[in-house]
Amino acid sequence: MNNKLFEKKLKSLSSKDFENITAKDEDWKYLGKKLFELNDIEIGEATDIKASKTFDIDSNCFTYEINSEHNHIEITDINEIKKPLIKESIKRPFDKFNIEQFEKVTGGFQLNVKGDIEQYFTVNFQSDDNAIPYIGISVEKNKSGKLYLNFDELVIGNIYPIIEIFLNDNSNLEIILSVTSTKEINIVNSIYAQLERDSNLTIHNISTGAGFSRSRMDIDLLGNGSEFSLDGIYFGEEKQIHDNRVFVNHLGKNTSSNMITKGVLGDESSSIFTGTIHIAEGAEKTESHQENRNILLSEEATAQSVPNLEILCDDVICSHGSSVGPIEENVYHYVMARGVEKVDADKLLIKGFFNEVINNSEWEVIHDKVSKIIEKKYMNIIESN
Repeated sequence: MNNKLFEKKLKSLSSKDFENITAKDEDWKYLGKKLFELNDIEIGEATDIKASKTFDIDSNCFTYEINSEHNHIEITDINEIKKPLIKESIKRPFDKFNIEQFEKVTGGFQLNVKGDIEQYFTVNFQSDDNAIPYIGISVEKNKSGKLYLNFDELVIGNIYPIIEIFLNDNSNLEIILSVTSTKEINIVNSIYAQLERDSNLTIHNISTGAGFSRSRMDIDLLGNGSEFSLDGIYFGEEKQIHDNRVFVNHLGKNTSSNMITKGVLGDESSSIFTGTIHIAEGAEKTESHQENRNILLSEEATAQSVPNLEILCDDVICSHGSSVGPIEENVYHYVMARGVEKVDADKLLIKGFFNEVINNSEWEVIHDKVSKIIEKKYMNIIESN
């Protein structure tokens, strides 16, 4: 693997110097036996790419095929990268799992956005066995890009992507991160982003698939005026686990972040949301908001919601909120009193619950797909009871 890919700090670390991750670690709480699968990952073999031709890139996590090129995107193979995308991480945490990710990267590329892109550049992932792909994304000064990362039915083996993002001054990036594979596998995304002055990163996160779906996001707002937005939905059935950990570090002045995530859990599924807003000394004029809401459709379903604020300076505006529970009875009575049967009332109320997120104009390209998945998962839960 190309040693020029990684920042200096990573080159000096070894997974052998770290203890196995356990449920005692704050960042890995509530996952139970799933943790045993994340220590000492064994990498599988590459298989032929099943080219979709409907995406700009098809990747089997070892190699990739470019189906259509874009004048404003430069693609660099992982073995041809001359220097690391991230020169030095600021608040990125390191433990055995993420160090092992970098040690065992199976393939990947960097995407450099050199000009404005109005349509999504799409990447379709697939895997038949354990794989750790690398995706580096940079946006040049004063430019804007859109990227769609798809983990759908062709992902049938465990996949542990590393996603690094660097936004130059006054640049913008919008990402759809869609995890919808119906296989009983692990999909664990580790995302680290650095934002320079007046740059803006938006992530739309869909987590409805995999037996264990996790996104760990560490966002460093380095430059004055930089902004981060996250909106996401997750829907659990059977024994699925949906795990979202978001850490936003406000390091510059006049930065902002806004996060809203919503989840519905049925059967014996579970979710974890840990969101931390860190505002450093000297990061005045920061504004940051965080919200996580959960609906439980069964007594066996669980949701852990842990919002945190770490404020080390004055002159900031911050808020956070969370909720976990069933659909409120008075809302049921209101709908059913108008002649709506319980199943249809559930569907209507769940749809309304998610609509605050998926009805936004930014979700237009994936709205119909997500709506169909939500309805199908609810009907699966009804039929299993």
